[in-house]
Amino acid sequence: MVRDEERKYQMDYEEKQMMECNHKEMAQMHVHVYNTQVDVADGHQHVLLGTSGPADKTGRSHVHSICARTSFTDGHWHWVDIMTDRAVGMPEDTHTHYFAGRTSMDDGHCHNFSDVSNLSGDMFLEEEQEMPAPKPYKCKYKRPGEEDIN
Repeated sequence: MVRDEERKYQMDYEEKQMMECNHKEMAQMHVHVYNTQVDVADGHQHVLLGTSGPADKTGRSHVHSICARTSFTDGHWHWVDIMTDRAVGMPEDTHTHYFAGRTSMDDGHCHNFSDVSNLSGDMFLEEEQEMPAPKPYKCKYKRPGEEDIN
């Protein structure tokens, strides 16, 4: 549960971040590292390790995509294709993101996972600076539907 002090800090952080972006008309350019284990299913676990996609502005904050493959365990791997939650402000002008989801259905099962990304500084590019064009990246698997899991 989030304490009032933490909630106030997060609201202050998000307000500051939004004002800076609007005032200077800036775009965020940063990524986060994540490293977690999925839950046990069918008697084994996988590791999920990688780097998120660049920041994607949403409302008064931003999110990141996580599109990756788990470690190879028990003769197979799984795909993950999710978006993080909004930024959570931390001390010294850094932030993190909560993420959670379910892997693809492979070898007759899937795994659940949840964790937080590493800390990243609040990095911005001035509007006049050239921002590299994002490269389209799509995971190549069918995300499991509820009917596939139950």
